[in-house]
Amino acid sequence: MPLDVTLDPAEVGLLVIDLQNGFCHPEGSRARAFGADAVAKPRAMVPHALGLVERCRALGIPVWFTRQVHFPGDRGRARRRIPSHLDRRGVKLDLCHQGTWDAELLDEVKEHVRSDDEIIVKHRASGFYNTRLESVLRMSGVQVLVVAGTTTSFCVDSTIRDAYARDFDVIVPAECVADTDDAAHEAVLASTERFHGVVTTADELMAALRPETVRPGTG
Repeated sequence: MPLDVTLDPAEVGLLVIDLQNGFCHPEGSRARAFGADAVAKPRAMVPHALGLVERCRALGIPVWFTRQVHFPGDRGRARRRIPSHLDRRGVKLDLCHQGTWDAELLDEVKEHVRSDDEIIVKHRASGFYNTRLESVLRMSGVQVLVVAGTTTSFCVDSTIRDAYARDFDVIVPAECVADTDDAAHEAVLASTERFHGVVTTADELMAALRPETVRPGTG
């Protein structure tokens, strides 16, 4: 739907989810398990997300990145009695284990991370679950959360829903999120548009921001 509101950049924050080797690199664990096609759409999305990072920075909008980090001996996961989505598919996936290259941000993403940027390390799908994300957003005056990254139907969707439950306004530029499954991707965009926020484009987002409200000294 059109983004027919005026946004003050002082109330906006950008969250970029899990642009990591394990999810997006052709030598990462997802590609090794499912083939290069499994990371094609996430890789194609990365330049759009990074372009959005720079456009937001130019308006003084703060940016946060998340990294999914798994512990190989995670006893919480081991207690589950219902097989995981990977177990049901018979897939062994050592994804983004702590301390591995797989868990690191893509090299091209690291180039856009500033020394004072906060990277939110999470151990479950949502960027809010057992992290300090909500606190830093509140302390930064963020009311409107722009969400980019991967995977649309899991980590992105979980974060969108948690943001909505915490009374943040959610905006999702469609070209800045990606999934390995087109149907799942489109279903999340549809449910977001129906319930949780606005699905738009980066250009429409920029048009809704008023340059005259940019924070002094941050452009």
